[in-house]
Amino acid sequence: MSIPGKLRHYIKFSLAALLWAASIPAFSWGPQGHRVAGALTVEYLSPAALAEVEALLGSESLADASTWADRMRDSPSPFWQKTAGPYHYVTVRSGKSYSEIGPPGKGDSVTALAEFGQTLTDPAASRAHRQLALRFSVHIIQDLHQPLHVGNGRDRGGNNVKLKLRGKSTNLHRVWDSSILAVAGRSDRDWVARLSRITPQQARDWTEADPLAWIAESASLREQIYPEHSIIDDDYLRRWLPKVELRLQQSAVRTAAWLNSLDL
Repeated sequence: MSIPGKLRHYIKFSLAALLWAASIPAFSWGPQGHRVAGALTVEYLSPAALAEVEALLGSESLADASTWADRMRDSPSPFWQKTAGPYHYVTVRSGKSYSEIGPPGKGDSVTALAEFGQTLTDPAASRAHRQLALRFSVHIIQDLHQPLHVGNGRDRGGNNVKLKLRGKSTNLHRVWDSSILAVAGRSDRDWVARLSRITPQQARDWTEADPLAWIAESASLREQIYPEHSIIDDDYLRRWLPKVELRLQQSAVRTAAWLNSLDL
């Protein structure tokens, strides 16, 4: 299978990062999911958006930029310790839509994306602020395609749902963030090759730049994924892996659609 031209161009610049990352266990759309979705996004960027992304990131790949918002969580900066946490998720209670509930006062993924979109299109914004906005926006869009980043308001996005996976303690959020991918045992490069098999019709069908549409999809999926038992078996992992793959593919197409819609 051949990999499209833009993706080959991207991988050339990020190969060292992918080889380094492949040796690290994926436990925190954990790092592997984010990196793979970031790599896939490049193929769907408009020429103008791709040029702007490359100008802002320099030698940093979009795959690496996708994990930046998680890597910055330990920063002592007030922004990261007091402001940025809620930007990784939204809360939509069962039977409700985001439009009915609206954002909390502290903000969430939707308010953050709106803010970062304004920053990216503001010619007066500093380069540092635009870099932050780009890295965090890409991460947020990917997060919103993980169904438990659209929380139900009862269990901290599945973090309070305690489970066992292959004899080890875990929780539902972690299973969906990283374990389903990790158990498959593929490298970043293998995942990129596998998930780049997006047909032109699928790409057209998935080109949706409205966060409320992604959120509605994740909220609907979230209702289906709670296991009946506290032990996650291989049947559960096999059953839901195709959906994880789909959401990563969709997040890549939608990240590009959102960036393209900004007319960077």
